[in-house]
Amino acid sequence: MRHARFPRPHVLSVLSVLWVLSVLASPALAGEGIYLQSGEEYFGTIERIAQGRLHAVIEGRAQEFPLNQVHRIEFQRPRLLDDVAKASDLPRGVPFFAEALGPSTDELRKRFPQAGIVVLADETVVMVRASGAWELKRFEAWRILEDRGADSAMRSLTYFPGREQAEVLFGLTVAPDGSVAHLSDMAMKDEALYARLPAYNFQHRLRFTLKGAVPGATLFLATAHRGKASLLEPLVLDRVFWETEPILRRSVQLVAEDGAKTLVATAAANGPKDWGKDGLWEIKDAPQLFREPMMPPEEAFAPRLLIAYPKTEWPDVARAFLERAGGAAALPTKGVPPRALFDQVRLSVRLEHVPLEALPDGPAKPDTVLVRGYGTEVERALLLAALLRGAGHKADLVLARPRQDGPLLDTVARLDGFADAIVRLTAANGAVTWLQTDDEDRGFGELAPEVQGAEALDLATGKVIAIPVPAPAAEATTRTVEVALAPDGAATVSDRYTLRGHCAAEFRGLKDLTRDQLAKWAARYVGGQATGVDLVEFTHSDFANANPEERLQFTYRLPAVAEKAGDFLVLRLPNAAVSATDVGRTSRERDLFWSGVEREETAFVVKAPPGYAVYAVGGKSELKGGGWSLTAEFATDPSAKGTVRFRETWERSALTAAKDAYAAYRDARIARSRLRGEVIVFVKE
Repeated sequence: MRHARFPRPHVLSVLSVLWVLSVLASPALAGEGIYLQSGEEYFGTIERIAQGRLHAVIEGRAQEFPLNQVHRIEFQRPRLLDDVAKASDLPRGVPFFAEALGPSTDELRKRFPQAGIVVLADETVVMVRASGAWELKRFEAWRILEDRGADSAMRSLTYFPGREQAEVLFGLTVAPDGSVAHLSDMAMKDEALYARLPAYNFQHRLRFTLKGAVPGATLFLATAHRGKASLLEPLVLDRVFWETEPILRRSVQLVAEDGAKTLVATAAANGPKDWGKDGLWEIKDAPQLFREPMMPPEEAFAPRLLIAYPKTEWPDVARAFLERAGGAAALPTKGVPPRALFDQVRLSVRLEHVPLEALPDGPAKPDTVLVRGYGTEVERALLLAALLRGAGHKADLVLARPRQDGPLLDTVARLDGFADAIVRLTAANGAVTWLQTDDEDRGFGELAPEVQGAEALDLATGKVIAIPVPAPAAEATTRTVEVALAPDGAATVSDRYTLRGHCAAEFRGLKDLTRDQLAKWAARYVGGQATGVDLVEFTHSDFANANPEERLQFTYRLPAVAEKAGDFLVLRLPNAAVSATDVGRTSRERDLFWSGVEREETAFVVKAPPGYAVYAVGGKSELKGGGWSLTAEFATDPSAKGTVRFRETWERSALTAAKDAYAAYRDARIARSRLRGEVIVFVKE
């Protein structure tokens, strides 16, 4: 690197690892593993096999083994530190190893009693050249504290063969007794992620498992990933510095040639002051994140770094994508209405779940997808837009970033991170309908909860926009229940649902069930909160049509839904319980986060047997918060003796809320659950 900037002294920790290992690491002595029938294991270099015997050099000494005593041989490619047999053999003077082996396991357990592992050190070096070449080298060390942390030994690297290179520089496990086990080639597998789909067979995964992952073991892993960046295939690193396990130190160091420095775009969020000075982003003593219900993604509150190379602008990203994907194409479909074209794509073009990031050459063009009859979500959206244009409709494509992936950080333009594609259909009067093709059960104009309110790249304008949030009424579930009690406490129940939006989409998968399977599902559904349910009838709308409203109706009998106590019948609303477990805690650490809006309208009519009158009913509740509301009430019916009505409307239009609002939200959820569980009492006249 003749023109490279020389890193400052405080940056040398991870770079010193690279240098020391390259200089001090001796040629591999543990090239092959020899496993005998007796269970003995030897590691060394096989010299030859002759006259029924295997000749090898083990720890510098020549040895031979009868072939009939050899169970198997593992051929091992040379890696750095292959000659290290115990912890004391690790290169001295390299802070990375000393830092990781310093804390005792008992100390770490006392400090982090709920952790399965502790990340001791995690250093990433990003090297970029003016030619577009880039290299990521990552050095990780972590300690296993409990048995549940053993899964951390299973790792993988994804890459594109022929375009990128990925390798494991070394993988070591230092056992509690100080002995060292090395990553074996037998534990590695290079697999194609989409081998069954030749059109998408690009991305590979190098999967492996480090040895000896037991409590008290310290695992070391060094990997390298190399490639060449361009506008269409940039290098993007999006790193979050907190995790669900504690981290003692994590850093990212950017090293760039003079000619490449200005071509790198960076953005950071939630980090300390002056974070990123001299190209170093580092966090020490990162807290362990404990999951809680309705928790925002870590990207929303944890320190985060985004690096993209080469730097570009949003209009350039949009233009390049459209040119490569044929995004402005129009396929002749004159006179066909939008709904018919949407259904054609939804039902006739098979959806393949392959993410955009797995396609280095971008999505296939619309005419190709139409002919072959299958495509990814993005390809189906491109096809739908082309068909709509061909019919004379105005249709544009936007790429959306699911809200659960965190904020976009839109100061860095890149295609990475946009997982969903949505077609914007604009009518002659300016009315806009958003069409999503991510699921064959998604109806015309329906949006998945995760993209409601999401940030998106408008490919027509090259600008970042927000996907509109639908009104809660567009996502509503309306339920009407009629309960007719018998004198013995049994009941006949008519239970009707009207579903809209994503609530409807969740039920459309029932179309794939046989008649018998559907009957069994219906019996389980109405019997979820009661025993002895006898399903009499189940009818529904045609789910295959993806109607604007889906309808379901159950008729069933419930034995002893009401308890007889002398002249009284005592009961609760059947099949009406709602869970409040996600607000069980009295306080929370993080703000509130939801995917999608919701609305539920419920009406119960409970009719007593002839000769009974209402003796007691539940109360009512009316609560409103910042983006949610509850209105619920029990009431008698003056015009129908022995009849109790219950009406409830629950609505949430908010997608986020400050944690200070949690108490009010919790009160509303608990009130809803409590009120539905209140008793109704009828008395015999």
